Amino acid sequence: MKEIELRLALVFYGGVSLAIYMHGVSREILNLVRASARRDERGLLNDTTGSTQRKGGAAEAAWGALLAHLGQSVNVRVVVDTIAGASAGGVNGIMLGRALAHDLPLEAHRDLWLKYADVTQLASPQAGIGRFMKSGISPVLDRLVSSRLNKGVADDETRDKLRLLMQSPWFEPPFSGKRYIGWMLDACARMDEDYCAGASLIPTGQSLDLFVTLTDYTGQLRRIRIDDPAFVEEWDHRRVVNFHARHRVPKVIQSQFDPASVPELVFAARATSSFPGAFPPASLAELDEVLAERGETWPHREPFVARGLGLNGTGSRNRYFVDGSVVMNKPLAPVIEAVRARPAAREVARRLVYVDPVPKALPQAVETNGTMPGFFKVILASLAHIPRNEPIGDDLKEIEAHNRRGRWLTQTIEAADPVVERTVKAILPGWGKVSAERLSRCRAQANTAAHDQAGYAYLTYQALKLHSVSDRLEQFLAGILGCLPDDPVPAWLDLALSSLASGRGQGGAETGQGDPGERALRKIGFLVGHDVDYRVRRLRFVVRRLNGFYHREDVRSAPGLSDALDLLKREIYAQIDQFLVCWDRGALEPEILAEIREVLGPDRAGAAGSAGAGGADPDEEAGLIRLRTALAYLETRFDLKSKDREVDVLFAEKACEVLPRPLWRELLGAYVGFAFYDLTIFPVLQSNDFAEVSDILVDRISPPDCAASRRAEISLKGAALNNFGAFFNRRWREHDYLWGRLNAAERLAQIVVSVSGHAPAEEDPVVAELIENLFEAILQEEEGVLATDPLLIAQTRKSLSMGA
Repeated sequence: MKEIELRLALVFYGGVSLAIYMHGVSREILNLVRASARRDERGLLNDTTGSTQRKGGAAEAAWGALLAHLGQSVNVRVVVDTIAGASAGGVNGIMLGRALAHDLPLEAHRDLWLKYADVTQLASPQAGIGRFMKSGISPVLDRLVSSRLNKGVADDETRDKLRLLMQSPWFEPPFSGKRYIGWMLDACARMDEDYCAGASLIPTGQSLDLFVTLTDYTGQLRRIRIDDPAFVEEWDHRRVVNFHARHRVPKVIQSQFDPASVPELVFAARATSSFPGAFPPASLAELDEVLAERGETWPHREPFVARGLGLNGTGSRNRYFVDGSVVMNKPLAPVIEAVRARPAAREVARRLVYVDPVPKALPQAVETNGTMPGFFKVILASLAHIPRNEPIGDDLKEIEAHNRRGRWLTQTIEAADPVVERTVKAILPGWGKVSAERLSRCRAQANTAAHDQAGYAYLTYQALKLHSVSDRLEQFLAGILGCLPDDPVPAWLDLALSSLASGRGQGGAETGQGDPGERALRKIGFLVGHDVDYRVRRLRFVVRRLNGFYHREDVRSAPGLSDALDLLKREIYAQIDQFLVCWDRGALEPEILAEIREVLGPDRAGAAGSAGAGGADPDEEAGLIRLRTALAYLETRFDLKSKDREVDVLFAEKACEVLPRPLWRELLGAYVGFAFYDLTIFPVLQSNDFAEVSDILVDRISPPDCAASRRAEISLKGAALNNFGAFFNRRWREHDYLWGRLNAAERLAQIVVSVSGHAPAEEDPVVAELIENLFEAILQEEEGVLATDPLLIAQTRKSLSMGA
């Protein structure tokens, strides 16, 4: 049966109290992914250990019914591999990331929003005398509320809570950051009651990335090299914190979402949603105090401060952060960068889905009457509205360019196939089996043939590879020396690596020019010992070719052949993982790290800051000798020759056992002939990964996009009071949360149906009925929870044209 992997990259915009709507969206995304995992009967490459053992609700069952109906013709596997969020969207992204990484429930997060996202709960304890004195102006506040805010506060509960908030201390943030932290810690603790080591909704061999935007109030001084002066400095206030999880092999999850990582996740949530004026700025010291009061620890504090925030030293404790939406309210850019190089387990349908609860309408975005805006309106727009509504046109153009590159890549590979196949056919032995040793020699022979046929173009290709490997090693060694991610690479390290990569500096200063043939051999030796990324590109290229086998009629009709392809692909991904571990500093033994630091010398780390100003190593030759020694340690640790041998055995023996002979020979051809393709593609794309070439299509989840909400003529209550409305009324929170689930269900169902190639609900009454059943399942799940407004569920059911 044809199988498609639907890859979702999610972007949650900021929106203050519209976070409740976005949480409803998150709940439905989780239900869809879990229902899809439950249908994954093979349990091979897409193994999501433990998830199918968890008891599902009515909505999950309704999703399963829709996927089963579509599965009669195509099996759609839904995976979330990238999330980004700002402000309120960042909080929801964090919680959804935890739920996906470790198959955790989100009900505790729902309770947090419905119960605690209220001004009476968020507000800091009030000083009695100040509040008493201001209570005398209640009539004035009532007139202000009635005359200026009109329908937005017609509700009695909202009016009372607004008056209460306006009586709080003026010129101080009314909301308590410590209370907010405590509630999020409690929500995470409740989620972790269902934590099971090894359980995950991330398929085996794949990963999940979360990006959360913060605004560093102080800013970070960045030093950038130029010609004259040697460098310039600028202040950077933008922080994009990255959390990562990888399901390496079944039940082995490398995760920054586990219970031990909760403090840094909560800090990111507190900081990204620290709306200026509403919350005090977030700080590490604030979280330290809350954890100390609760008797809890922060196991990964220092690594997070260095890795995630790019800070070091004692001063980091008093660094302050405010709302991430100030600098990036629509974080599409980090998502686009992340999804460019994701390994494909099946035919991939990529969707970038962004959640925009209240899209800005054009008449509201510009002045239409031609009059000059007033003094306060200009200030408010400049400080708040305009920065939070930056256009996404540039990001969408980048997606369009990515899609064009993908189509070009497909065409280039198809055009090169006949030439490469003829050359490789002459290199590979006849129809019989091929030993691993012979396969290794064939690879070397094909590489030589590709380089010879490329002529002068090979010089450009080799120079680019040398630069790429040198840059990887620079960043890797700089990290070992303690340089932070945003620090410039020490100049002495850059110069020394450039010298080694070019074949110079191998045996004393007098050999700097060297014999051209000898220098060429040194370059090749440098790549053989350190070019990890070439091996990864080669294996992912083979996976790309293997993915094409699934669509062939002879494969679909052969019993068990799809399972064999899954098994082989799982083995290939295990080999890819072995190569990728080379770039993981955390995987290096402490003694190896200590030896490398010792070899490079303590002055190397100390020179990092001054070297950023352009200074070179005063003893260049001694620096080269020490660098060569450090690289020798890494070369021994990488042990790429042994890894190459394991891959050769995999293709010569394992692949031969599980695949029919024609498919096996074709796969060998892609493996042996990869050098021809890389020579053509790598100089153009200049990317270490080009495995996934499918287009990225963009979808939005928003009330105006959904037929159900248009039919019901609903508007989000949280949009009132400058997007703070839901903090003043629980009924409003319940309304927005419910419609978040319903809107997400409708839009996600449309995406899944579209990816499957099935007729839409408008043309297929069965699909329409299944989507209605999904709506009803959501209403049934929430009927006993959303009880503040006794008419909410009944009115919603009626507006959806369902029977009682």
